[in-house]
Amino acid sequence: MNDQAARLRARMQHALGDSLDARPRESVAKVIAVGSGKGGVGKSNFCVNFGMGLAREGVRVLIMDTDVGFANIEVLLNVTPSHSLLDALSGRRLADIVEHSVYGLSFISGGNGLFDSSTLSVEDYGRLLAQLHELSVLYDIVLLDCGAGVNEVSRQLISASDELILVTTPEPTSMTDAYAFMKLLVQRSALPPTRVVVNRASSFAAAKRSAETLMSVTTRFLDVNIEALGYILEDAVVSEAVMRQVPVVAHAEKSRAASCYLQVATNFVRRDVVTPRVGVSGFFERLLGLRSRKGGRDSGHSA
Repeated sequence: MNDQAARLRARMQHALGDSLDARPRESVAKVIAVGSGKGGVGKSNFCVNFGMGLAREGVRVLIMDTDVGFANIEVLLNVTPSHSLLDALSGRRLADIVEHSVYGLSFISGGNGLFDSSTLSVEDYGRLLAQLHELSVLYDIVLLDCGAGVNEVSRQLISASDELILVTTPEPTSMTDAYAFMKLLVQRSALPPTRVVVNRASSFAAAKRSAETLMSVTTRFLDVNIEALGYILEDAVVSEAVMRQVPVVAHAEKSRAASCYLQVATNFVRRDVVTPRVGVSGFFERLLGLRSRKGGRDSGHSA
């Protein structure tokens, strides 16, 4: 596994060194936040398997684990990261920081405190922007695995993204938390276009009812229209895959859950052609704007 990852890393270094102009500069990765109203709904597992499904559709995917202190992506992919984005701010090339799995997925580990507002300055964000803009021409999609719920970090990340995928389950508590999650985002910031995925459903009918319920209440009470992206059926093989640290799409491709993940990826690719994007550069510009406004408000309070 390490040898294959090393080969992938070498190819990435070569691409960054020699082929940055191979794609048009405006063709940059679309930033998609993946969030949930509560923990334990399978959000990180969704990121990994959805990402694999996209990769099988020919989409180049980079996952950024922004759930500070909970490094789930590398655990699910059975990869021990050597670096995090913080190393990019210390002078390392981004090609050396991107981790590669044997499943064709690339990811960046957040590291402790990555998006803590007390850790990164505006200048730090500027350096990070320049490096990620350079890297983004090598990818089509950047998936942000955000922390559960709405804290200031996840709020800023989601608000700056091109799109939000909200992961929930049919359980009443999960549905209630998903609605509360949407409500807080609407109250605190501009909400990007949102699509919902219902995970761990007993049947497609149950998943569809849950999605329609959530879409109905957000339209009625929040005046926000969201769409259903797809449904993932409950499947014991998912737990087996997690224990083995292998994505279920690779562990049991013909299983119910794996088939669902692949279908969700197909649904996304079919509809994504009409979804606007601003890309990584626009993402960080919006993120800086949010931080600047927050800093202004904080200064006003302390005056």
